[in-house]
Amino acid sequence: MLARRVIAAGAGAALALIGPAAVTEAAGPGPDLGRFYQQKIGWEACKPKESQTGELLDSVREMECGTLSVPIDYADPGSGAISLAVSRFKTSARGSDRKGSVVFNFGGPGASGVDGLAGFRAEAAGLGKHYDLVSFDPRGVARSSPVHCGGEGELSRLEGESPNAPGTAAAAVDEAKRIARACRDKTGPLLDHVGTINAARDMDVLRQALGDDKLNYLGISYGTRLGAVYASQFPKKTGRMVLDAVDTLRGSAKQDALTQTRGFQRALDAFFAGCAQQNCELGSSPQEVKASFDKAVAELADGRVVTSAGNQDFTGADLQNAVRSALYSQASWPVLSSGIAALLQDRDPSVLVSINDAMQNTFADNAGEALLAINCADDPERPADPAKEFNDVRGQLAAESPYFGPDAAGQAVACTGWPAGTDYIRRIDHPGAPKILVVGGRGDPATPYQWAQDTAKRLGSGVLLTYEGEGHGAYAASRCIRAKVDAFFAAGTVPKEGTSCPAEVPQE
Repeated sequence: MLARRVIAAGAGAALALIGPAAVTEAAGPGPDLGRFYQQKIGWEACKPKESQTGELLDSVREMECGTLSVPIDYADPGSGAISLAVSRFKTSARGSDRKGSVVFNFGGPGASGVDGLAGFRAEAAGLGKHYDLVSFDPRGVARSSPVHCGGEGELSRLEGESPNAPGTAAAAVDEAKRIARACRDKTGPLLDHVGTINAARDMDVLRQALGDDKLNYLGISYGTRLGAVYASQFPKKTGRMVLDAVDTLRGSAKQDALTQTRGFQRALDAFFAGCAQQNCELGSSPQEVKASFDKAVAELADGRVVTSAGNQDFTGADLQNAVRSALYSQASWPVLSSGIAALLQDRDPSVLVSINDAMQNTFADNAGEALLAINCADDPERPADPAKEFNDVRGQLAAESPYFGPDAAGQAVACTGWPAGTDYIRRIDHPGAPKILVVGGRGDPATPYQWAQDTAKRLGSGVLLTYEGEGHGAYAASRCIRAKVDAFFAAGTVPKEGTSCPAEVPQE
């Protein structure tokens, strides 16, 4: 499961409240935090969701769940606590073969780690030979005191992939302010204490509760930001850490929108070429595939298509959602081409609907609302003139991608109405952690390769491992990457700087 940094990047925490949490391990947990660091997790059988079936349900039934108490405010631990949902697959290894735990974060921000771990067990089978596999719902997410802003329907109107993305600067700014007020009203004081700095502090409490002297960690997408912040706050407690599909640590919302739009357009062009190479239903040359794609876009530009079930409308925005979602994994390209072909030939969007349903299941619970809160808690910048910022960036985005660009302008103003977030993440610079394996994919549309290069340099101890293929996240996509990551966790084997793994074409 690999998550998006989508347009809704709003709702943050007050800088004055975030600042005190950005302390390092040098100060130690302190007596006021002692009760949190002394706790043990009471593990028991997990309770499946009604939506979980088949192999996923079997996986959940073999997983253990528990809760971890953490302070709402690390600057004032006595002011209250919240419970985080935690899950694990316990390794069968014993004695010297058992190496502790690996903690996972699968992205978002806002994706459930508990649900993500259940679906990731097969990919992490190599790690499970030596480690307990552990994840958690970060504060504000899913089962861990979730942030609420009025529901996904309200948030969708700020998202660039949304059917109702604001068409004017005034609409975008007004909507951002309205959602900010809703988040504050419906979430309350906890909203001042979400964000990556506090989530990293929570991970150190989790590390201690697991009985590990150091945190072994694998973060994917947004999870790389969380890992980098932990390594900066707790360099001496950082064990074997891998960051895959690396999020930026310093880009503004405007810069992120431009970089990601460029990345998704490049990935769409790669899809055209790959589809043609496979002689897919849409054409035998990239030009023919693009022409078929453009026809599908045009047919949905001014009207709607009813699904074969007859009870759901499918719009141009729904098509864009499906395209964007499919570009996250090259394994989804054949499904995307088949879906577009069915739409053109039979006016049947059911295959494309299934792509959107799968992504929606990935981002269940309050994922959009949590993403909104966490991203703005991590962002110190607010445009002085949000309406001007919206108009300026919209033109630049359209130049980068006429298809993806215009609807992405909301990202530049989504934090309007919220206090500026922390600048701690922007200032991370050579924190002194041990070697960290940084995995970047050259064809990653959501977290472009240059972000991995930059983060590896900023960490100082980052060793860049490159995947030459397409898609968001390399550990699950590449056997070569997976082998090198597993070897790093098993024996501390660090690839030489500059090592790369070739692209792997998914097998149907």
